[in-house]
Amino acid sequence: MLTRLFIASIRANPGRTMLSVAGIVLGVALGSAVHVINQSAISEMQQASRTLSGDADLSLRGGRASISGFSEDVLETLRSDERIAVASPTVEMNLVPEDQAGSKRQSIKFIGIDIFQAARLQPGFVGQVSDKNSPPDRFAALRPNHVFLNHAAQALLTGSAMPPPTLTVQVGTERKSLNIVGKIELPQFKEPLAVMDIAGAQLLFNQVGNLSRIDLRLQPGVNIETLRRDLLPNLPPGLNLITPQQTDEQSAAVSRAYRINLTVLSLVALFTGGFLVFSTQSLSVVQRRTQFALYRTLGVTRRELMRALVTEGALLGAIGGALGTALGLAVATFALKKFGADLGSGFFSGVAPEAEWHIGIILFFVSLGIAAGLVGAWLPAQQAAAEAPARALKANDEAGSGDVQLPPVWVGLSLLILSAALLVAPAIDGIPWTAYASIASMLFGVITLAPKLCASALSMVPPSTSFISQLAARHIEKSPGPAAAAITGIVTSFSLMIAMLIMVVSFRASLEDWLTGVLKADIYVRSALPGEANAINTSTGEALQALAGVQWADVLRYRSISLDGNRPPVTLIARPLREDVLASLTMLRRADASEIARTGLPVIWVTEAMVDLYGFEAGHVVTVPIEGVARKLMVGGVWRDYARSYGAITIDRNTYIAMTGDTRINDMAISIKPGTNRTGVLDSIRTMPNGDRLESIDAADIRKLSLSAFDRSFAVTYALEIAAIFVGLAGISATFSAQAWSRRREFGMLRHLGVTHREIRKLLGTEGALLGAIGALIGLVLGFAIALVLIFVVNRQSFHWSMELHIPWLALAILSVTLVALTVLSAVISGRFAVSRQAVMAVKEDA
Repeated sequence: MLTRLFIASIRANPGRTMLSVAGIVLGVALGSAVHVINQSAISEMQQASRTLSGDADLSLRGGRASISGFSEDVLETLRSDERIAVASPTVEMNLVPEDQAGSKRQSIKFIGIDIFQAARLQPGFVGQVSDKNSPPDRFAALRPNHVFLNHAAQALLTGSAMPPPTLTVQVGTERKSLNIVGKIELPQFKEPLAVMDIAGAQLLFNQVGNLSRIDLRLQPGVNIETLRRDLLPNLPPGLNLITPQQTDEQSAAVSRAYRINLTVLSLVALFTGGFLVFSTQSLSVVQRRTQFALYRTLGVTRRELMRALVTEGALLGAIGGALGTALGLAVATFALKKFGADLGSGFFSGVAPEAEWHIGIILFFVSLGIAAGLVGAWLPAQQAAAEAPARALKANDEAGSGDVQLPPVWVGLSLLILSAALLVAPAIDGIPWTAYASIASMLFGVITLAPKLCASALSMVPPSTSFISQLAARHIEKSPGPAAAAITGIVTSFSLMIAMLIMVVSFRASLEDWLTGVLKADIYVRSALPGEANAINTSTGEALQALAGVQWADVLRYRSISLDGNRPPVTLIARPLREDVLASLTMLRRADASEIARTGLPVIWVTEAMVDLYGFEAGHVVTVPIEGVARKLMVGGVWRDYARSYGAITIDRNTYIAMTGDTRINDMAISIKPGTNRTGVLDSIRTMPNGDRLESIDAADIRKLSLSAFDRSFAVTYALEIAAIFVGLAGISATFSAQAWSRRREFGMLRHLGVTHREIRKLLGTEGALLGAIGALIGLVLGFAIALVLIFVVNRQSFHWSMELHIPWLALAILSVTLVALTVLSAVISGRFAVSRQAVMAVKEDA
């Protein structure tokens, strides 16, 4: 029976079947593509990290391996411990090679190693001298200006396997030349890589006496946790002993919130795809009503019929899930090859991994498609099974067709109460799962109540309105089942669109306000190479301050410090902290000035992430490791920062220099004198000595670039949202088609009573307008409520920043009017056979 039902349905209505499958295909494809792209990028980064660590059991790290170093004095402490078999020190930095014209290229990761230790722990890093015609140089790997390249670095420089004899790189504002003497065989490391002796690397990087990390292999039988517990108290504050697994978790944690939010959003399309299955299955049930009644009279039980229809929905879901997963994998593979792994977030820029998937991913997304098909088919199957066979066999008796048993009001109210309760629950493992559950409960609660709200609203239509309006209002009011299907699709798709619109507009407006506050200078200058270690030297900084037209120039220094080995590092910003500088920050709260003075401690200003993750509230005394010393500091206030979601600490530069002696410069904020030509100052910067190695940019351009980056980061969000909306509209159209089919006798009777074709079209349009208007109103309220959760709960728990609420009234009005117009159009087009001869003949057949 199942086979006959399913095949007959496909043959009779191939378009409807394809529409159901297409909705699931789209949702599954979006979700699987986003997942594969993100997971492939994470796996690539973790594979690179594991390759760099070799066979290490532990790694000693500071803030971030390739940026903030620590004193090499700790190396002797580790090597003196008999439980440690190998201690391999490393320094790292990303540098950009230059061709003879000085043009910049993709960066190369430079690694300095102790060749004798690395040979035992990371043998792939030991280079092979290329020139076999020259006498062998046993000390080639130890010479300070010799470097070995992997295949990716060679291809980057020349496009072939034969590298040039020398390599020129920029370090800070200086150019330095190195001799390429050989290659390294490390096929699992796909990024451009250069390896040299650690002493030469320290000189090259201006990091003499500092290390990026120390990789450790332990003696057999040594317990890792015991060793960590014994060693950590004897190490300088701010250093952590991290296992390879913890390193993988940290690399994934940086982008985890973004990836999960994007995946959840992509599955919204699958949710609306389930609604599309519901709509098309409802239409199918109405059209096959007599057929099902015949099956029942021939001995098919209610349970068997329902099981057959639910299985039919599951098969549609399985087909859609399989096709969607295949499409998603194809899209992910193409996107990774063509555009890389970055979906606009900036987390994976420059990472170009191959698509990575396994059978578990395929089964998971196929099962999501099956689940969508099951959920979508459940209510129509119940409707078909509950139909009385004798009633359904009566010619053209459509009374009751399309009726759905609506949940009681208490179910919707209970879901709304549950939603409110979930909002006060904390995030789970740093992810706002409870907030997502609150949004889902709120959505389903309102959907449950929507038919009752619709009926209440229509009961208020005054009797003085036209005959057509009264007829449309009374039909919707007295037929809550069919109205529920249409109103559900409208509320679902429109509320989610409104919520995302309000959230994105609020975020963008808050970002603009924040940029206006922090960009108080006219021009910003930094080394043309990004990164904390690529500093501007002191003489260049003094030359910038002495340029004609410069009123003042603030110096900024960035360091990466670790407060918790299980979390990504936080950024320490050293800059002048005059009152006008503090006023430029979006200060959320400040400690009492008298309390700050009473402690006599150095003052720091922290971001919201520091409050959420570490409890650094205004007025608290905290301990922060700076340059290997645990220092007690006073938190003067909390400020908003959209640049660093894992926390930043700002400290006065003079205080920082007194603590560390570090006078290096990363950025300079330059204010020009009134009346001075800004373009002239920019030209002076570019023409000064080493000016071509500096990046100077106008504050207005920074603002424009930042907002452009914001728009790019949400481009994927917009695409996912539009896809979900189109699936929802297709479901609404199918719902109206089902209703129009079930009302053929009604339309035929109206024609016999003298109602014209035009008036019936007007009736359908009026019903669509009423449902669209009520659905839009409910969707606006629900969307606003969901937006509040996204803005004040999800974003805060995910990224640890807050934003102000901004409502785009004009856009909301335009979208509401557009939705109503599309609903009217869908109702009229879907009910086109209502004015056909078939509707008139339905009355004759019934007679």
